[in-house]
This record gives sequence, C-alpha cells and structure tokens, in this order.
Amino acid sequence: MNWKRSCRAAGLIAVMTFSLVGCNSEASYTPQEIIDQALQESKEPLTYYGEYTLDMGELGGKAQVKEWVKDSNRRIEMTGDNGEHVITVKNDAKVISYDVTEKTAYTIDYSQHELDGLQSPKDQVQLIFNMVKDTHDIKIAGEEKVAGRDTYKIVAKTKKTESLFGDIEAWIDKKTWLTLKMKTDSAGNHMITEYSKINFGEKIDDQQFALDLPKDVTIQEISGQDTSESISLEDVKQQLEKFLLVPEVNGLTLDNISMVKGIEERPEYSFDYVLDGELAFFVTIFKADASVADIGPILNEKEIDIRGQKGTVMDGENFRSLAWQENGYQYSMVGQNPELTVEDLLSYAQQMTVVQ
Repeated sequence: MNWKRSCRAAGLIAVMTFSLVGCNSEASYTPQEIIDQALQESKEPLTYYGEYTLDMGELGGKAQVKEWVKDSNRRIEMTGDNGEHVITVKNDAKVISYDVTEKTAYTIDYSQHELDGLQSPKDQVQLIFNMVKDTHDIKIAGEEKVAGRDTYKIVAKTKKTESLFGDIEAWIDKKTWLTLKMKTDSAGNHMITEYSKINFGEKIDDQQFALDLPKDVTIQEISGQDTSESISLEDVKQQLEKFLLVPEVNGLTLDNISMVKGIEERPEYSFDYVLDGELAFFVTIFKADASVADIGPILNEKEIDIRGQKGTVMDGENFRSLAWQENGYQYSMVGQNPELTVEDLLSYAQQMTVVQ
C-alpha cells in the first residue's frame, strides 16, 4: 500500500469511514430525512467492536481494519496488504498513531473540548453532505443487508463532472444509523469501506484505549494547537534560497507571512495575498520531498502544466487550488475569493518571480 500517497486523502477517508450516529426508528424516510436523522446526535454513545475492509484501489491498495469504540474512545488497528501495520488510539486527552513496522509514532494532545469537536461523527459527515447537497442528486436506492444488518442504501450522483466529490454510495444501519459501507468514485479513484462484522454492546476493556509504546520507537509529538507564527520576508529569505513569489502589482498586496513546522520539523511558509482590500489567495512553500514526487492526482485533481512543470489543479465549486514542484520546492496556491477562477490562479502562478 502506498501510504504516503494515501495520506493525501486521509482527511476525506476519515470523514467518510467514521460513524454516522443518530436515533433509532423504523419509519419510512425520504433521502433527506434519512440524512437528517443520521446526523442527529445519539443520546447514548455507541459501544461496539467491528471489522471492515478499506479498499483504495490504485490509490493505496487494501487494508484490513479492526475497530473498538466505547463512549468517546476509539482504537483502530489497520493491516495493509503489503504487511504494513498501524495502530491508532484516541482517548479522552490524546491521539496516538503507532506504525509498528516502521517503529515510529505520532502523538497529539488536545483538551477534552477540542478532541470531542475534532472527532464528532455528526460534524464530520455533516461537512460532506453540506458540500454535496447542491452538486449531487441524492436518493434512496433500496434496502440491503451489510454485515448481517438491515441498511438503507443512499446514492448521491454528481450533477456535473467538475464536482469536488464524485459519486457516493452509503449503506446506513437502520437501528444505529452507523454507516456500514461506503463507496466513492472521484476522478477514477475508487474507494470502498465495508464492515464484515460489527457487534454492538460489546464488552470492551478500557485498557484497549491505552497504548504502551516500546522503548525503541521514535516518537514525535504534534501539538493540537495552532503553532503558526507571523514572520517577515527577511526571515524567510534566511531559510529558503531563490524561491518564487507573486509580485505585488495591479492592486495585489502581500498581507501576511506565517510559518508552521510540519512533519520532521520541516517548516512550511504561507503567504496571504489581498486584492483591493479582500483576501484573494494564499501560497504555501516548503522544501520538496523527492520520495513523493511521483504522486499523481487524487480525488478530483487533474494533471496540468504549471510554469512548465508537471502539476495538478482542483477546480471545485467552492474550492480551487494549484500544486506543483519547482527547483526543489513544493508550491500550492489556494483561492480564497470565490470569484477567482483557475485561469486567474494560473495567471498569478505564471507571474511568479524569484526572491533572493
């Protein structure tokens, strides 16, 4: 499994494979009513043990997943088709992701309030349906059994080819409103998540949500807080050599520069541009990792030539971005003004000049 490539879709996968939790009813519903019901908060958190398969096709291969859920705690053990093994535990105060084969781990500390907000199934899935409600036709496509349980099958078909998300199929458990199966098809990338076993009310020992890491594991702590800091252009110049920026002409001004340290302490710099007093777009720059240079487009990205380099473009109704590598740096340009088109962003990218 190409885990580095898969990480680019990790946020989306997390949204689409985690629970839809709601109230218990056997009535007949329209598709929107089912969605509304599924997105209601459960009065009592579900406790269950489940097993499912995550098939990411050419994007990342297959993985077998075991899952323990109790109240706000979650443990996921993922084994890839090439022997990869990752254990992720989320408890009341921390998320730990442990790569058993690589002997590395990432830990993220949050306050209780922040962690609950981050992990809420309702919030995660509400985001997806809010994004597709205007771009997809949603309907009930029948009732089927998944993992031995009765489900509603909901199908969301794109109305146009340029939608950020492609077609989506979801099988929602009638009694618990948990999503037991999900299929997506975006820009030729097919993903399927399907439970083969799920036992509700399983007795789960709290020890499952405590992960003791071996002494030889390399641990990196990632703050759950916003660690970005404003810096000056002169500060960036001391860290980067001969990088590109969009010139401040025709009403365009560089409003703010910030830096955040990413994985392996590699700084990423973000440049916010304002056009005629309103946010227009931002550009991020960091030193490129040669090991991910061969990663192709995912989701609704398309390959495109950017400044004579092989790059990708995403042109959604509410999100537009460019990404490419040039002279050892990874560049991304993301539109913040919905009136800016991809052509506008490409024009700004073409105008970029070397800063020394």
